[in-house]
Order: sequence, then structure tokens, then C-alpha cells
Amino acid sequence: MDISQLKYFITVAQTLSLSEAARRCGISQPAMSYSIVDLEKQLGAELFIRSRKGVTITEAGMEFLPDAIEIVNNAEKAVFRVRQLGKGDNGRLSISALTTSSAVLSRCLAVFSKRCPDVLTDITFTSGRSQVLAMNEQKYDFHFAVQEMVPAGETFQSMISHHDYLCVAMPADHPLANEPLDFSRLKGERYIDVSETDGPALYNEIRRVCAARNYEPNVVCQYDRAEAVLLSVGAGAGISIIPEALSRVFYAENVKFIRIPGSDTIRTYVIAWHTRMTNPSAKRFLEVVQELFENK
Repeated sequence: MDISQLKYFITVAQTLSLSEAARRCGISQPAMSYSIVDLEKQLGAELFIRSRKGVTITEAGMEFLPDAIEIVNNAEKAVFRVRQLGKGDNGRLSISALTTSSAVLSRCLAVFSKRCPDVLTDITFTSGRSQVLAMNEQKYDFHFAVQEMVPAGETFQSMISHHDYLCVAMPADHPLANEPLDFSRLKGERYIDVSETDGPALYNEIRRVCAARNYEPNVVCQYDRAEAVLLSVGAGAGISIIPEALSRVFYAENVKFIRIPGSDTIRTYVIAWHTRMTNPSAKRFLEVVQELFENK
């Protein structure tokens, strides 16, 4: 298979129409059909079910789609980096970050980009589990993460960048939105949960906070990303407990955040890097990190 085939597959999956996908990709419909059939033969699985009304993606197609998107994105990033180097641009820096570290990352980049304007910086935003996996794979120069995500041992060094707090999030027009926080009054409220699968650290932290306050959430639905939880709360679907920093990263005009008192609700964030650093651009970025946060 090649990148073009994957792009065609992704477009068909998005449009659920061979003719529309062909139009968007600038090829004929027969060529699009042939490419999809050839891809299915290579994979040994049917990706779409064809009918007169259009196409329907199969379970195998749904399983393959995220991987196809990731492969195409990585390929396009690689091409871009090579082209930039071909133009004479110097150096590359790779960073993974939680969305709740966006403000800190922005501060670092503002200083770094002025000092090293020719360094290409590749940024990947991750969720809890994917951030942990990224650190174990050692594919990035720096990680903006929660402290407990940093693997134990001597592989990484880190520096505290900031602290965040867990808050009860509820619709702004909720009857308790402007009342003092009382968990006993929240019992029975519809609760929007963060998935343990995608964010085990945050999920377990929230559960410990709830248990310490004798509060058992009445979970009505669950999302993989805390951002989706925030959107659901804003839509009036229920209440939740999420990091306060999300209110500064995502649109949250319809959500009231009430900080939960107690030291067990404090989240410590760090900037982590490999102990054996060889990338010259990473060393320059580390200088910026140390200047901004070493004395905090």
C-alpha cells in the first residue's frame, strides 16, 4: 500500500461516497474504486460495504481508520521537515504535551522561537495514556506532563512548571453553581466521567478525591478526553470533576468551575527530558526551560 491509497481510504470514510471522494482527490471514480479494492486485497479485509445508496464503513474499516490517519499525518510531517531542511532551515525539536500544559508550553516557545528562529518545532498534544506511552517510547525531546507520568529511574530529568487544581464543573445555570461547594448536595446529580482507559492517572485521582469526601458519582456517560467531558457539561448533560486548566484552554462560557479545597486536589505539572540529551536544539530549549522555571 502507499500513502495515496491511505488518503483515498480516509476520504471515502469521511464522505461515505466513492464519487465525492474521487472528486475531492482529483481522480476518476473508477480509479478510486480500484484503489480501495486493491487496498482491501492487501489487508485481507473488506473496508466498505457498497450499495446503490453509497458505501458504509465496516468494522474492519473503523479499526483501520485511526492508524491510516496517523500514518498519513506522520508521512506529511516527515515530508515537511525534509523540505524545510532542504531550504536551509536548521535543527528540529520534538515536544509532546498535555493540553492542560498549553499556557506553559506557549511561554517556552515564545522565548525559544526568538532565540532559535530556524529550529523546526514539532508539537504533539496527547491525552493521559498516550502521553505515558510516548515517554516510554522515547520519541520526543521534551514532555509537558503531570509529574506522576514521568517514569521512575534515571532515564528522565524533570522540572516543576506549574500546579493545577481539580474542580467541580457544572452548567453555569445550575442551581448550585453559585452556592458553597457541598458534596452531600451533589449526590444523585448526573455525572459525566473521564475514561479510565484513556486517562488512568486523572481517573484514579478523581476517584480518590471523591472517596475522601464520601461522594459516589452517579455516572451517566463517559468520554475518553476531558475536553469532551467539558463540552458535555456545558451542554447541560451533567456535572463532572476535571482540571481547572481546561477552562483556560477550551471554550467554557457555559461552565462554572468550583475549586475543590484540599491538598489532594493539587496537580503538579513538569517539563521532562531525557537524561542523555544529544540534540543540540533540545539543549538550547532546555536553557530556556531552566531560565523560566529553575527557581520556582
